[in-house]
Amino acid sequence: MSKPLGSPWTVVSAKLGAVVWAALAVLVFSHRSSMGAIELLFLLAPLVIVPLGFEVLDRHGGMYPLTLGRVVRILQPFATALVVVSFWFPAGTVAGALSSAWLAVGALTALMAVLDLFRPGAWALDRLVINVARVDLAIAGGWFVSSRLGIAPMGFSEPIVLLTGVHFHYSGFATALLAAVTLKFCERRPKFSGIARLIAVAAVCVPFLLAAGFVFSPTLKLICALILAITLAGFSLLQFSLASGFEDLRARMLLRIAAGLLIPGMLLVAVYALGEYTGKYWLVIPQMAHLHGPLNGPGFITSSLLAWAIEKPYRAANVLRPVGEVCCGTTYFSDARRVS
Repeated sequence: MSKPLGSPWTVVSAKLGAVVWAALAVLVFSHRSSMGAIELLFLLAPLVIVPLGFEVLDRHGGMYPLTLGRVVRILQPFATALVVVSFWFPAGTVAGALSSAWLAVGALTALMAVLDLFRPGAWALDRLVINVARVDLAIAGGWFVSSRLGIAPMGFSEPIVLLTGVHFHYSGFATALLAAVTLKFCERRPKFSGIARLIAVAAVCVPFLLAAGFVFSPTLKLICALILAITLAGFSLLQFSLASGFEDLRARMLLRIAAGLLIPGMLLVAVYALGEYTGKYWLVIPQMAHLHGPLNGPGFITSSLLAWAIEKPYRAANVLRPVGEVCCGTTYFSDARRVS
């Protein structure tokens, strides 16, 4: 897949991250590491999902402002290395200090969202969703640092603290980013644009409402979990249908595989939420980590991001850029003509 991808730094970071994550998975499942499935699910985000997300954002949305975008891309693999090292220390000051580099990546990414609000077209829905995804990364980093410091924000204890970090990486940053590029892709497909807009709005709002439900109301938590499950199930059907518009065969296959994996993952979310609300507990957190986690993280999120990273951005997103702007070695012009 290296040929179609255009940002060597983030691509190499994602590839190396995948190798490191696979090695960690072998250690975890062979019981040679003190980490468990939840820690492994979290580590997939900084090692693979975030660099892939940056690649997709760069190719389909733009890492704006450009200078800060370059800083974030350069900092990301070094911060990721410190994240991995932090798990070899018990929760406390050392682990928290190491993990703070990841919070810096998230904070700088969120700053990009703030600065982007001053650019023309910032209030278009796809741009708003991208910027919320950037803010989600900062929130995820904050919860991760809390977990590594061993503190209990708002009275929550482990594994809820780390799982909240997982939630804002997957259901926040990655899902919102996928919804935004899908919305952009649907601009020339009117029959899909309405459902794409609904999914994009839900991708922005529901993760925050679900997090609020954990704090304030079990009923709100149940409602938001069911809305999220239904919305993402609809997203999977939309994604499966849109795959036919991708020119790269590998991208089409990955997008459809991802769509197929999302349906059982969302069924598990609904079952877990209903069981927890009624006190039946048909599924518990360790089971969700072993069942839902792989379907959502290594399955839907990673496969979808790979599909968008492989598909050429000009064909997939039809992005119109300011005159003379350079991205990934290509100059884009406002009338949608492209020259190398």
